Amino acid sequence: MSSCKNLDGQFTVESDSCKYTDDAIIADYSYETTIVEGNTVKPSKLQMQFKTERKVGKTGVMLVGLGGNNGCTCVAGAIANKLGLTWETKEGTQKSNYWGSLLLASTVKLGNDRQGNSVYTPMSNMLPLLNPNDIVWGGWDINGTNLGEAMKRSKVLDYDLQSKLYPHMKDIKPLPSIYFPDFIAANQGERADNVLTGTKQEQMEQIRKDIRDFK
Repeated sequence: MSSCKNLDGQFTVESDSCKYTDDAIIADYSYETTIVEGNTVKPSKLQMQFKTERKVGKTGVMLVGLGGNNGCTCVAGAIANKLGLTWETKEGTQKSNYWGSLLLASTVKLGNDRQGNSVYTPMSNMLPLLNPNDIVWGGWDINGTNLGEAMKRSKVLDYDLQSKLYPHMKDIKPLPSIYFPDFIAANQGERADNVLTGTKQEQMEQIRKDIRDFK
């Protein structure tokens, strides 16, 4: 009786349609479809070639609302996974993971081995992809509280995890943000202590500068 097997780590494809160089993976693909014209059915074939760079570049993410519940929790989760943190809850010891991630938790069937067993691999193994642990985080918020305190304020994460993350988040502070009260919930007004001033054009130019400097 056949079973399922998991293939972890990178793999190579041996095919006349796939070529590896030091810099890229080059794949030839034949897209076959059918065109219906009146009562005539015509098979159609389109030849395509895909080139995928093998080196994954450095990637940064700038969040609008970095210090909000979603922003600080997103950064906290990435840091916890990068550090491999564990923490205690009433359910026992928990370990950071990327469960729920389409690319890191989902699998793709590669085929069968010679014994007829189905072989699966994480979707992230299919092509060179950025590891979320390598993302550089930044962003803006109308409140200047550092992400360590913002994490405590949001009350999303377990207390023990907050304690372990705090030293790694307390020095991350949002950049001053654009603040137009007409477009933000009224209850956010009291916390707006980290805002840009000047004309709309001047504020836009500052955001552009922040992005350039972040790169």
